[in-house]
Amino acid sequence: MKNKKKITILALSLIAVFAAAMTFAYFTDQSDEVKNTFTMGNVEILLDEALVVPTTGPSGTTWAVDEEADRVLSNTYDNIYPGAILPKDPMVENTGSNPAYIRAKVTFTKHAELAAAIPDPKTILGTLGAGWSYFGVDGSTYEFRFANVLPAGGITNPLFTQVTIPASLNSAEMESISGFQINVIAEAIQSQGFANVTEAFAAYDAP
Repeated sequence: MKNKKKITILALSLIAVFAAAMTFAYFTDQSDEVKNTFTMGNVEILLDEALVVPTTGPSGTTWAVDEEADRVLSNTYDNIYPGAILPKDPMVENTGSNPAYIRAKVTFTKHAELAAAIPDPKTILGTLGAGWSYFGVDGSTYEFRFANVLPAGGITNPLFTQVTIPASLNSAEMESISGFQINVIAEAIQSQGFANVTEAFAAYDAP
């Protein structure tokens, strides 16, 4: 039901069989078979956000989070205007059995138009949640990393909590960015064997 990006370490079963035969005068004996099974853990994550509900009043449309509703995969915001504040709180849950490092990639469609109207488009995302930091940009994709190890069953703080449309935009700029999308993808890698998130994702990205 919910969107999830997962990296799974395949479960393996390794069976070691030991048999020893011992021979004595008049008697023989063979030991029972001993089996040892080793099952690997896994890393699996779930990415979602709160449902946002619009309300139209005399001063225009406003948007608020529905705290009672199930979290969703996406939200649509209609009739936005300069200065609009749009709630959006992508969070990542570690649903696997192993602790993991997490990163998120945020991609803007209509990036060229956004960059023309807003010199640094990532600034519309506002303040990052605790533990998150900006890592870098590749074209229209902005990368953020969660510095802390996320334990099994743990949930990150929101990557951000709102998108703010600059109040300075004029009608032509608003028209140029109309229909743009903010897409978030989360990725995870096991934390065991790595000193920090930087080392972990260097290994993730290695050819």
